[in-house]
Amino acid sequence: MHLERHSAGILAVLCLAIAALFLVGCSAPAAAAEGTPAPTLAPEIVSMEVVDLNDQNFGSMPSPTPTPEPTPTPKPFSYYAPTVNMTYEELVGSLDDMGVKAKELLKDGFPDPKTYYIIVDKQWQVVLIYKRLDDGTKLGKPNLDEPVRYMICSSGNPDKEYGHDTTSGIWQILVPKERFYQFVNLEAAQYLTLIHSRTYFHSILYDKAKDLSTLVKESYDQLGTKASHACIRLTVPDARWMFYNIGYGTTCEIRDGDPNDSVTGAIRAQLVLPKSESSIRLKAGTAPWTDNWTIEAVEHVLPYKYEPAPLPDLGDGTDEDTATPTPAVDTGVGTTTPEPTTETTASPTTPPDTGWGTP
Repeated sequence: MHLERHSAGILAVLCLAIAALFLVGCSAPAAAAEGTPAPTLAPEIVSMEVVDLNDQNFGSMPSPTPTPEPTPTPKPFSYYAPTVNMTYEELVGSLDDMGVKAKELLKDGFPDPKTYYIIVDKQWQVVLIYKRLDDGTKLGKPNLDEPVRYMICSSGNPDKEYGHDTTSGIWQILVPKERFYQFVNLEAAQYLTLIHSRTYFHSILYDKAKDLSTLVKESYDQLGTKASHACIRLTVPDARWMFYNIGYGTTCEIRDGDPNDSVTGAIRAQLVLPKSESSIRLKAGTAPWTDNWTIEAVEHVLPYKYEPAPLPDLGDGTDEDTATPTPAVDTGVGTTTPEPTTETTASPTTPPDTGWGTP
């Protein structure tokens, strides 16, 4: 009897335990449904390795590879010699300013005379313009790593009637400029820049100033050869670049040149212009402008000064260079700027140059 009551008590406890488990199992989803947060998982530890910055092998760790800089695209030859892509009309024609005086066109002045260094190579018949290196000397040096412009030219031909070889030496550009100038022998040229007493940079020739119909086609065809009386002939765009960008005091080196100079020879080989045209009709202002600079963008640091162009060569065969140029006529512009001096490295026995006034 006692055993039966004990068994009944155990059975009752088991029933209650089963009922409790049943209730807990049914209430768990309800708790989740009511938004009970799920338990947060512990973060996974990937690595516990620590770099010892004081370790003797730390300095031998490889450095990160630097990102290589892109190689600059080389400029095409035409960037330095834009005339090779110009038409014949542009090379021999004119803007619509033929009748305007130089003092009006240049009234705003020029870049600093230490901006450029000019080399005229008589062997290869080219003019090379470089940025100038200021080495502390009066004349400076060309920065051969910074070319600016390449030009084909004609220098003096001593075998020509009234012709003379262009004098070699180092000079400083003089003050006078002329827009369209009539020479004593009745030929004319555009955009004159005086190098020294009897030698100019100027364009190819015309029989009459301000008359494009009188173009001397032969003077264009002879570019790249010794053909002038002593001056340095250029295409019209190249002579115009000189006219606006080269102020008095700029260094100009005229050298004999070397036939073994492969660098200058390679430049000359690429200076190929279009053939002349016999039937072309030129009219001022109709020629295109495809050059890579503009007149408006020229720097104005050196004030314009006026000085009358030298008298024409009378055929006396003299060429006297003095230590200082003839005093300029003061126009009241830039009166505090000192006049440049002309300086030559030519030998005292160098034959005289008679290209002044004869193109």
